[in-house]
Amino acid sequence: MVLSPGEVVAGYRIEKVLGSGGMGTVYLAANPVLPRKDALKVLSSELSRDPSFRARFIREADLAATLDHPNIVTVYTRGETEDGQLWIAMQYVAGSDAHNELDEGRMTVKRAVHITGEVAKALDYAHRRNLIHRDVKPANFLLAPDDERVLLADFGIARALDDSIGLTATGMVMATVAYAAPETLGTGHVDGRADIYALGCSLYRMLAGEAPFSSSGGMAAVMAAHLSQPPPRVTDRVRHLPPAIDAVIAKALAKDPDQRYQTARELALAAAEALEEPATRPVSRPAPPPEPPRTQWSGRPPQGPPPTGDVHTYPSGYFSGPQHAASGAPPAAPPAVHGQRHDLRPPSHPPEAARPPRSRRGWIIAAVAAVVLIATATIGALLFTGGSGHGYSPQSFDTVHGSVRIDAEPHAVAALTPGDGDAVLSLGVQPVALVAPSALPEWEKQMVTGTPTTPTRIDTAAIAAAKPDVIIGTGSIDDATYNALAAIAPTVTRPQNAGPGWSWQDQLTWIGRILGHDDKAKQLIEKARTQQDDLRGKHPAFDGKSIATVNVSDDGVTATLRPSSASNYLEGLGFRYIDTLKRTSSDPGDTRKTTGASLYDIFKADVLVVVRTDKLAGGGGYGGLPDQFTTYRGAMVIVDDPNVIAALNTGGYAATEYLNSHLVSLLAQQVH
Repeated sequence: MVLSPGEVVAGYRIEKVLGSGGMGTVYLAANPVLPRKDALKVLSSELSRDPSFRARFIREADLAATLDHPNIVTVYTRGETEDGQLWIAMQYVAGSDAHNELDEGRMTVKRAVHITGEVAKALDYAHRRNLIHRDVKPANFLLAPDDERVLLADFGIARALDDSIGLTATGMVMATVAYAAPETLGTGHVDGRADIYALGCSLYRMLAGEAPFSSSGGMAAVMAAHLSQPPPRVTDRVRHLPPAIDAVIAKALAKDPDQRYQTARELALAAAEALEEPATRPVSRPAPPPEPPRTQWSGRPPQGPPPTGDVHTYPSGYFSGPQHAASGAPPAAPPAVHGQRHDLRPPSHPPEAARPPRSRRGWIIAAVAAVVLIATATIGALLFTGGSGHGYSPQSFDTVHGSVRIDAEPHAVAALTPGDGDAVLSLGVQPVALVAPSALPEWEKQMVTGTPTTPTRIDTAAIAAAKPDVIIGTGSIDDATYNALAAIAPTVTRPQNAGPGWSWQDQLTWIGRILGHDDKAKQLIEKARTQQDDLRGKHPAFDGKSIATVNVSDDGVTATLRPSSASNYLEGLGFRYIDTLKRTSSDPGDTRKTTGASLYDIFKADVLVVVRTDKLAGGGGYGGLPDQFTTYRGAMVIVDDPNVIAALNTGGYAATEYLNSHLVSLLAQQVH
């Protein structure tokens, strides 16, 4: 039975449900003594009556209570309700988790490296205390809002290493197959290197947007892939990543535990180096201490507290927050702060007698045999939780082509016209189709993690083959094309009341509503405004200077009007777009043909942005410009990079970020 807000459990007053899972429900509850909120995990009535589950739940609390580390969720106490339901009180972490950040499209390479480094600290700390986690995955990487503090949650299936020889059926059910090391899929020896394998899988997912073997098929195929297939190359999914990261993933996901990184720290450091993220690497220091002896993983680790010794760094300098005392906890390592080091010395274990190699065929048979058990548990968990939803409400959209109704949250989106793809991707949705007249612009390529169909025009046959559940086209679409698209899936075009001042912010807001990400759209718009305000403050020379944009092609010269994506962006930096180029009712689009006297009127601007697509363009040079341009006496900025041109003309959240890093520097070189 789910508890209601206001109910009291052992003095804890329930405030709301935080989440549900296969074991029970987690609530936000007011601490009965201290002025704080705790997370209260309550085992279901059915499981509380099961002797094996009761024992496992108690073991979860007792083992977790021995862990006192700034990157591990703290366990405060445990107990039992009057009705016999077991509960455990834990640290409440407000914020998000890595899984959610991936779904929302907010994961970056830098964040992935930082999160991996912080989780590595937690794992090595637990491994030194002879505990393994068994369920390392992005959903268990909690992200507190204060300086992106990372905490590893749910040591619920951790167990002492000296009790880990042979994985029980219950342990198999609770493991997450997408991140499961080969040895966890059989009945052999499991140690902390299984967590390192899972951390490697998690890093892969944070970089690529999907788990390593997710394309293998069903659960049995994924398990077989973990056992027999070589690790996939992350650069096949995200081509702009450096190739060195493939070797890091390959080592982390080695089938033989002896061939993997032997500590999580080794994996984190290797990933930071491969991805060349200086901001996340250890701070430089003279005479670093020698590498500690590696853990000699064995079936029976020594008893007693782990030794202390030299200290070592992880690839993150972020402070991970204060530690919280836990009853009966052993002495904890000192908290890591920027520039300081962290105690990571693993225990020295006596070597174990060599074991005969396990048969991989036996592993595969065991894996396939476990599928029924896992599938049953998965279905049970879904029934228990009632599934999960995004809270999407059916909506009707009044467009230039009529009213369109969408009843469920879109998951297979086709983005057809300029700026639509930028908006969809920025909102964290991977489209199944993207129309790209030439090629995807660089900023969109960096956000794409799937394999969308990319026709060069609105090809209804190609769009239909992609099987979208919603089609978005906020640009110009004729009635015949619209009718063909609407026969494929609900098609939402520009709002009926959209005028000539339609901006990328309007486009993002509209598409955010379509996808059910209204709040995310607002956040992105505010973030873009703040970034432009910052740039404006850094470049006071821009403020108030008159500016105009002209376009030079082999067909002649045009001027970009106001309002337009280009004029809006430049005005956001503090420039004043000239009144001569204000749009009128006789202007059909964003540009106007210019010749003779009209061009000389434009030349009165303090700054002239010249967008070149003519055959002589290239390298930012002036050669080949029409003769009239020799009379201009202001600051002339040549723009001939196709990506910058596309970003300037199309607009969008990601396009704006691209301009901030590629166009502003060109302007600053000429405008003083």
